[in-house]
Amino acid sequence: MISFLKKIKETTSFEDINNHDKAVLITSLMIECANVDGSFSSKEKFLIKNILKNKLHLDDDQAENCFSESIVSSDKSVEIYSLTKEIRDNFSREEILIIFQYLWEVILSDNVIDDFEASMMTKLTGLFHLTGKENAEARKNAKESLTKKV
Repeated sequence: MISFLKKIKETTSFEDINNHDKAVLITSLMIECANVDGSFSSKEKFLIKNILKNKLHLDDDQAENCFSESIVSSDKSVEIYSLTKEIRDNFSREEILIIFQYLWEVILSDNVIDDFEASMMTKLTGLFHLTGKENAEARKNAKESLTKKV
């Protein structure tokens, strides 16, 4: 992930980074949220891949490649502060709110919010400079999105 973050810093603007690289940033953060409770379920993996395909508009091969690349990066110890800073600095506030909804979808996918997940989302709310109201709205939207899928 460090080399990926270096790649971002070396570009002149975020538009120079391709959609795959943007998706890897988002996926890495979703994987961190999925892993925070010590259990990365097949349901969470499926949901992340569905977000890649349906919301980030990647085809099956692109989604699988992005997911695999993010898993490898995550295994090499993603540093959450650097990751969130890159997203915060290079995505609009509206995009960050959408990403935040995706994170909540991953956390809510098993219908249980444990202490680690709640703590992670509180930390991310601060790291993304979001308000409690924005966090609550993203959570509500995620819950509604998951309900529609059932």
